[in-house]
Amino acid sequence: MSIITQRGNLAEIVVAKLMERIDSGLYAPGEKIPSSAQLCEEFGVSRTVIREALTSLKVGGRVTTRQGAGVYVSDKDAKTLNFEISRIEDIRSAMQILELRLGVEIQSVALAASRRTPEALAEIARAYDNLENLVTDDAEVEARADFEFHLAIARATRNPHFPSFLEAVIESINFDLVLKHRQSARGYSTYLKKINKEHAAILAAITQGDAKAAKAALIAHLEESLHRYRTMLNEPTSSETEN
Repeated sequence: MSIITQRGNLAEIVVAKLMERIDSGLYAPGEKIPSSAQLCEEFGVSRTVIREALTSLKVGGRVTTRQGAGVYVSDKDAKTLNFEISRIEDIRSAMQILELRLGVEIQSVALAASRRTPEALAEIARAYDNLENLVTDDAEVEARADFEFHLAIARATRNPHFPSFLEAVIESINFDLVLKHRQSARGYSTYLKKINKEHAAILAAITQGDAKAAKAALIAHLEESLHRYRTMLNEPTSSETEN
């Protein structure tokens, strides 16, 4: 039976209750919090709701994920970027994150093209090959592989703040990518070929050291999704706001 009796977004309510426990010391810094399955049973909500709540806490810097070990309360002195998400499946949130990505990654690909090393190019190529050869129906796995390609480019800038920034907001970027992959499920074969072609154009431009072409390829890669989100929300497109 659910312990949630308030009206409102379930994920937001779960976030509030978990934050109360963290702030009160019930879940101490460095302590592992109950598993998703336990939280689902305790709160009487779906796994999706718990996932959304934990994502918001991760982005807010309140918890961290340890690979294969679970979710832990962040240390009090942990340095994080505080990006709060109101609703994970919110198209507006996805649009805002994509706008952020576009601004940061335009500079990232340009610097990567200018500062690339053989080792950096090999890392980007490996990430590209992994995504291109991926065989899965799991949108989250696909999204992570997509993110790794962009993260490899950020590392190629030789400015540690670019990959650090992307990793700090990975959960925010990930839900935009998952949403995009899920929305494209019906025509996924065609969609996958399209994004692989776009990634190939970005990789080629960086390999050739052409910063201008790299920026153009990155914009082409992200702008279509951004335009689609803005259309869904009846927001002005970039061309309309520039006039």
